[in-house]
Amino acid sequence: MSFLDLIFPKKCINCRRFGDFICSDCFSRIKFNDNFQCPVCFRPSVNGLTHPVCKARYSLDGVISVVAYSPVTKRMIQQFKYKPYVSKLKDTIGEIMIEGLLQNESFYSFIEKYTPALIPVPLSMKKFRSRGYNHAELLASYVAKYFHLVISNKLLVRVKDTRPQYKLGKKERFENIRGAFNIRESAGRRTEIPKSVIIIDDIATSFATLHEAAKVLKRAGTKKVLGITFAKEL
Repeated sequence: MSFLDLIFPKKCINCRRFGDFICSDCFSRIKFNDNFQCPVCFRPSVNGLTHPVCKARYSLDGVISVVAYSPVTKRMIQQFKYKPYVSKLKDTIGEIMIEGLLQNESFYSFIEKYTPALIPVPLSMKKFRSRGYNHAELLASYVAKYFHLVISNKLLVRVKDTRPQYKLGKKERFENIRGAFNIRESAGRRTEIPKSVIIIDDIATSFATLHEAAKVLKRAGTKKVLGITFAKEL
């Protein structure tokens, strides 16, 4: 236990029990996702891959969400992204993501076949200054280190400060995120665009953010885009 832990003891972010950010009882309530959906039609699919009949020129090739949405995972995401900004939750969330990905055959097949670059969903400068970190970038670092992948966190940039997606309906989410991303000008040459990409984010609901990022990347020259999130909200 560190000196800071003695002065500011950790509490479970869900039940407030002293000891750690997630106590053993609350941790046991986190379940790996077994309800994978095609990100285009939302019908069941193998490991979240896009159905062949649903694929379009600029569509996602699949989305793998590691855990099911629950009160505990909801609380984890809230504390990770919003005040009081518990950035150290990256360790717990990152380890769970690794464990879930180790069990996903489609993920392994994708990285072995394409050797993708990892791209965290970028924040607006306003949100980055307020929070002090990009939660998606912290998670991407975990995945990159474990699976020996390269992070390309300067390629995709956010050019529009959008409203929080969780406050919006499905149709509004697509309208809200439209035009939010672009390719950084210095990386705009086609030779610098990775042929395959994994986009990392914390949660998927309507897949709107991942779809918009995939569209921008594929228009720039990327051929394959897989999304990975910590949780999938039903």
